[in-house]
Amino acid sequence: MRPLILSILILLAPGFKARSQAFSPDFFCFEDAFLLSPGISFESQAGLLKDLGFNGMEMEGLDNADEKLRMLDKSGLKLAMVYVQIDIDKQQPYDPRLDEFIKKISNRGVTLWLHVHSDRYGPSDMAGDEACAAVIGRLADYAGSYGVNIALYPHTGFWLEKVGDSVRMTKKIGKRNVGAVFNLCHYLKADERQALEIKLKEAIPYLAAVSINGADDGATSEMDWSRLIQPLGSGTFNVLNILLILKRSNFKGPVGLQCYDIKGDPSEFLKQSITTWQGWLRTL
Repeated sequence: MRPLILSILILLAPGFKARSQAFSPDFFCFEDAFLLSPGISFESQAGLLKDLGFNGMEMEGLDNADEKLRMLDKSGLKLAMVYVQIDIDKQQPYDPRLDEFIKKISNRGVTLWLHVHSDRYGPSDMAGDEACAAVIGRLADYAGSYGVNIALYPHTGFWLEKVGDSVRMTKKIGKRNVGAVFNLCHYLKADERQALEIKLKEAIPYLAAVSINGADDGATSEMDWSRLIQPLGSGTFNVLNILLILKRSNFKGPVGLQCYDIKGDPSEFLKQSITTWQGWLRTL
């Protein structure tokens, strides 16, 4: 029997299931993994992450940006994200160094994920939408001209607090280089635990990135960060189910490891985290 005919017959056979595509998104680490280890140079941080098998690293703010870019390039590690503050009701809404920095990261595949603040509007107050859309829309146009993307980072207590806010503003801004973010620890703290799967699935078409970490489950809004941010493989929350939803929804963006205020040696909790991550990918 000819190979083509045989292949067609196999595909039509009862019970045949095509092999699903591998789920292997870029996995990057937040710079805050080293927040409690100030003695570790940025060069050593990047080298450790590269050796452990991470694809990239986040950079918090623009301090020492030139040196950090050099160290990332030296280690062969990708700059995945840059964490930038936006104040939507201020005349200067972001770090004035950002415009020049955007030029330096032109066409490197970098995303600015923006944590959005307001003194005038409270968390999730839609009255601030117009101001936000104006500020980020202008920034997106400028960043887009240099091949730089933007993602809207939800953070507990900030104006843009929930994944729903991130999605809503992504739609309102309406730029091809602007997307939303699902941030697990902040979702567990600030949003409806029981609606997590529903809200994640609704957000996926708009997501530019996802962040995960180990965490405990239960009455999560009442928990402190020591329970909501743990190494992967620790805690009772089923993080693997998050990845399963992403896979089934054909999510193609990067996944970041949130490490804020995790105690101990970064080389140990990061090794635990990436070993767990790699095991999950094999499971998926």
